[in-house]
Amino acid sequence: MTEPQTVAASCHCGNVRIRFPGLPEYLVSCNCSICHRLGSLWAYYTTDVVSVDCDRGATATYVWGDEQIAFHHCPACGCATHYTTTAKADGDRVGVNCRMVDPALIEGIRIRRFDGADSWTFLDD
Repeated sequence: MTEPQTVAASCHCGNVRIRFPGLPEYLVSCNCSICHRLGSLWAYYTTDVVSVDCDRGATATYVWGDEQIAFHHCPACGCATHYTTTAKADGDRVGVNCRMVDPALIEGIRIRRFDGADSWTFLDD
């Protein structure tokens, strides 16, 4: 069995670089108040398989509401690159914003719509 190809993502200025194993079966477009504004397409991984490097210090984070997710963005160009679960969350998950990936790599990957604004369920099958 072969290892999945490592995928690279980066913010606009290249300050924040993310590497993760392979692309998912589908990407998630969430309609919650923040994801809607970010326009993100999420792919989910565990923290042990995602590498985040930032040249100029650390990423800046934004935590709100139930404080279970920390949204990370580049302090230089402002791109939302990924999110991590916080100590209050039950889990060990990283959401990688695949808008930071070369568009050709994600072309053709199914996009599932998630209702994070209300029902917390997928709106499609």
